[in-house]
Amino acid sequence: MITVIDAMCGAGKSTKMFEMMREGNKSGVSKYLYITPFLSEIDERVPQELPELNFKSPVNTGNGKMVSLASLIDKGENVASTHALFSMLTKEIVDKLIENKYTLVIDEAINCVGLLGKEFKVSDTKALLKSGMVIVDQESRGKLIWNEEDYPNHDGRYSTIRSMCRMEMLYCYVDAFVMFEYPPKLLRELENVYVLTYLFSGSDMRCWLDVNKIPYQFADNEAIGLRCEAELKAIVKENLIFLSNRNLDATSQRRSTLSHGWYDNAKAEEIKKYQAMLRSCVVSEKAKAGEIFWTTYKDCEKKMAGDGYRKGVSKDLPAFLPCNIRATNMYRNYSLCMYTINLFKNPVEVNYLASQGVKVDEDTFALSEAIQFIFRGCIRKGEPMRLLVLSKRVKKLLEDWLNAK
Repeated sequence: MITVIDAMCGAGKSTKMFEMMREGNKSGVSKYLYITPFLSEIDERVPQELPELNFKSPVNTGNGKMVSLASLIDKGENVASTHALFSMLTKEIVDKLIENKYTLVIDEAINCVGLLGKEFKVSDTKALLKSGMVIVDQESRGKLIWNEEDYPNHDGRYSTIRSMCRMEMLYCYVDAFVMFEYPPKLLRELENVYVLTYLFSGSDMRCWLDVNKIPYQFADNEAIGLRCEAELKAIVKENLIFLSNRNLDATSQRRSTLSHGWYDNAKAEEIKKYQAMLRSCVVSEKAKAGEIFWTTYKDCEKKMAGDGYRKGVSKDLPAFLPCNIRATNMYRNYSLCMYTINLFKNPVEVNYLASQGVKVDEDTFALSEAIQFIFRGCIRKGEPMRLLVLSKRVKKLLEDWLNAK
């Protein structure tokens, strides 16, 4: 059974999970696979918090980390690894984990379903289908099967597609798009899976579980001793200072303003207007490098960067962070956040999930992503932090969240 521990940053999710793992180790009932986006968790916190469990991490000794992971599981070791490696588990490793009755702990919900990367075009999909390199299994929701009979041992342009087909991860949608889905066997068959996250209803993982009809339950946060959300929100509300801008207040916005599609189609003068708001914020707040962190879509960074917030204190600590940043706590002392995006799910992904009978909660998704980014800064420590949100939709989502009881 999958148990979701859905609670805010600071509620004590990880601490509680470590206590449960410690108790499990004492009773000798389980081995653990701990998956996290944070390298610091693997290298520092897990070994420090749970020395008695002697966690090991896969290493590449020349044959890749997957070979190392398989060896660790064969030996029954407790293992800590990353989301990236988890996304590539082979059938053989999945079977080993199930056979050896591992307990899986996933820190932060994983991306389980979506459109294959931008580098894979609609023309690639059509080429694969026309050549017969892949076969669409209509009885399995359009799952793609690699044509091993005619294209065995293919190691050319579509070698990654072949590998993903063999892992049963790819699906064809409307004969034009290739969607990836995490293979459901592991999470369906393991007896104990824990997911530590917040606003799970807005996540890809929730959608994927619903598509595959995999049951899950929410932990009773109060019963397991987590801090009350109302208490945590009160601290955030007291310390999070929403900044205003006269030009922004006077600007009319549609629901889609500052979405990725809006940036793609906006005229240069419209972009410059919002860019000027960032510069004005930096000047009026007298902010310096080492205080400022901001985001936009990665391919729009150059459009929105400006004097005063273009550079950080060093190459390792730039002022700009990707909007989907997770694996860093290095900005926990930064006190001015500028959030310039208005996130929506890719419409192809929304329509694909709808075709499977699953509705995407786009507002909760946008809210969750905004909170994740904002909590890179000093607000995570309960310290005063200034926040400029250019999207009126996102600002309202944040304000409504803080005021909700």
